[in-house]
Parts: sequence; structure tokens; C-alpha cells
Amino acid sequence: MSEVTIRAVTKAYGNVQVLHGIDLDISAGEFVVFVGPSGCGKSTLLRMIAGLEAISGGTIAIGGTVVNNVVPAKRGIAMVFQNYALYPHMTVAENMGFGLKLARIPAAERERKVREAADMLQLGDYLDRLPRQLSGGQRQRVAIGRAIVRDPKVFLFDEPLSNLDAALRVATRVEIARLKQKLPDTTMIYVTHDQVEAMTLADRIVVLNGGRIEQVGSPLELYEAPANLFVARFIGSPAMNVVDIAAGARKGNPAAAAKLGVRPEHLRIAAAGETPLFSGTVSLVEQLGEVTILYVDIGAAEPLVAKLEGVRRVSPGETLSLAADAGKIHHFDASGIRLRALAAAS
Repeated sequence: MSEVTIRAVTKAYGNVQVLHGIDLDISAGEFVVFVGPSGCGKSTLLRMIAGLEAISGGTIAIGGTVVNNVVPAKRGIAMVFQNYALYPHMTVAENMGFGLKLARIPAAERERKVREAADMLQLGDYLDRLPRQLSGGQRQRVAIGRAIVRDPKVFLFDEPLSNLDAALRVATRVEIARLKQKLPDTTMIYVTHDQVEAMTLADRIVVLNGGRIEQVGSPLELYEAPANLFVARFIGSPAMNVVDIAAGARKGNPAAAAKLGVRPEHLRIAAAGETPLFSGTVSLVEQLGEVTILYVDIGAAEPLVAKLEGVRRVSPGETLSLAADAGKIHHFDASGIRLRALAAAS
């Protein structure tokens, strides 16, 4: 089996503590994405699973076997890096099969495995080409193919799309999603700073901050029921609007709530006769065609952001009233914890 079990894992560099007691269970065949701001420890945790970083405390087990002192080559993992790391003088086929050659796998079996992986990644027509003759997206697929031929228990992806331009990033993300469908029993752990990748690829997302796990859940769980203000603002684009209760409408706010949150896409222009949640002056309008993004000054520290469908004929300087369904409004206490029961009842 390929489940990964992490118990009380810590990491320190001298006196600097990077990870603080991480506990996490990843099921066999699951696609889990680590997200968080730069320096939160997500790549360090991935490298510890791979065996590329020593564990300061706790245990990591793969398939039920503790691997703290097991060398990377013996862990049954394959890692895909952001910089491809292809041999420039080798063809695609040679790059993909090189690890098998080192393992003394017979040539016929190597060729079969390489061909199967190439077909899976739509690289069959490029096996005789050198890396310099490929696009960035194709090179990354070669790197993924090199991992596939090893038939690992666990795939580890360390920001594999960060070096690609926007169009190639989308295309390669789709390829990774298809790869997961073709390898349903293979566990995949993926690190990214791009929440679109996280939301579209993950079975579950692990949100890290300051070396600690803030929340673990499905993409929709994190979007609809964030545990705290950090998760609420980290997941979603544009970020959730968060205002002090005094700056928003008080009606219906739980007594314990200190802050109110509402996602830009959940705001709408208030209908005639409807009690608005916010009123203010439009300071900036961004027309993107499929959506219109409005920045509205409501007297708070930051402008309110509203994301409305389609083209809206709104100009800076206009006064606007905005409303939202009660079920889309979140409340947080003074420490930033979401008030689940009260929010659901409001």
C-alpha cells in the first residue's frame, strides 16, 4: 500500500524551528496538495517525505513502514522538480529510461515501460528528440514520465509548473489531472503556491502557515467553511473581504463576532427595497469581460471587492449598495476563528 502517515514531525535548522509537530494521514491513491505562503514549510515537508531532508523529530511512514532512516532510493517514491533536471545530451527516451538502466532493468522491459509512459503523456512522437527541441511543458512531461516508469508507491511534485508560462501551466495541469485518472491507486503529494492548481487537482488540501497545519479538507470544504481568517483569505481569488463588525451592517451579526467576511463573488448589487450589507463609493472598476471587479470604499481600512458576473456599467465615483445571501456571510471571533454554528444560524 502507498499510504503516508506523518506523526509529530518537526524540523529545525539550528535554533530556527521550521515545522512544529505535523500530524497528517494521506490515504493510498489520494491526491493531496500542500499550499501556503512562502516559508510556511510545505516544500520542506515534501523533501522530508522524499528523504532529501533529515527529520528533526517525529516519524514518517510509507506503506506502514517508518522511513526516517531509509535512503530516498529505497522509499518507493519518485519526485518531480520544477526545473525538469533532464540530461541535455540524452533523448527523451533515454532520459525517461535512465533510472531503469542504472537499476539494470533489461532493455526490452525498459523500452516497454518508456513507451507506456510516453503514450500516457502524449510523448510518443518525441522519444527521439533532445530536451532542447521541446517546449517547457513537454520537458516537464518528460520529467513526469521519468518518474512514472519507476512505478513508485508515491509521487511527489515540488511546484512542477512554476517555471511555465500561463498557457503551458494550464495545459500541463490538465495532463497531471489526466495522469491521476490513469493511475488511481498511486498516491500523489503536490506542493504549490498556486491555489488554482490546488483547487482543481486536489482530493484534499493541506493549508500550512508558519510551520503548522491550519486546516485540512477538500477544496470545497476550505472554500465554503474555512476554519479561520488565514484560510478564509488564502483560499479564493480575489481574497475574501474581511471587515470589522463596526464597519459592516450590525443586523444579524452574532454577538461574539468581531469580524465579518464575504467573498467578492458572493456580493451583488442590492435590489430595490433590499437592506444592503454594505454601501460605499466605487473607487476602481476592472472590466474583464466575463466578470466585472469593483473596488468600493465603505470607510474600512481596505476597499471592499465585489466580483460580479458579466459586464456591469459602473463608473468610479458612483454610490453603490451591496448585498449577500445570509448563508454566504462568515463571522470570526477576535482571535480569527470562524464561528461555525453561529455563522450557519445567521
